Amino acid sequence: QLNSNDTDLGSSAPALLPELDGFRLAVQGGKDGSLHVLNLDRLDGTASGAGSRTGGEVQDIAAPGGGEVLTAPAVWEHDGRTFVFVADDSGTAAYALQPGRPPHLVIVWSNRTAGTSPIVAGGLLYVYDEIGGSLRVYNPAQGRQIDSLAAASGHWNSPIVVGGRVILPTGDYHNHSESGEL
Repeated sequence: QLNSNDTDLGSSAPALLPELDGFRLAVQGGKDGSLHVLNLDRLDGTASGAGSRTGGEVQDIAAPGGGEVLTAPAVWEHDGRTFVFVADDSGTAAYALQPGRPPHLVIVWSNRTAGTSPIVAGGLLYVYDEIGGSLRVYNPAQGRQIDSLAAASGHWNSPIVVGGRVILPTGDYHNHSESGEL
């Protein structure tokens, strides 16, 4: 059903989470407006050898604003906690991995600021707001915005970290431009 409605998981990349309570997990955003927590040891739906069933999902939790997740999540370990950051056209949110059988995500903070794939660098969270034309800088644990740096518009561009610097490529491939801006 997800595939036939084009609400499958194919537009985002999974993020690996650190092992917790013996569980090896990943989180994957979907075009269905959910984050899916997957048990990597049970992706075929069984506890033993490969089978014909698919599975391994241990939790579904709403994406920021319930929007389609076309971006990749970022994972950050800090003060003994694991955070997962997700942004989409409906907002930006932080989730914390909680122990349990199985471990699960809980929302820590959220806002309605759109964003592309977030990154954590130097203890700060960077999210490109392509709609508002800015690079938002947050305290990742609290969600408090520290700064908003003016940036050119773009289309699903995401910040990257290279050589100790945060770089934001901008521009829109729809324009078929042969130049861009960093």
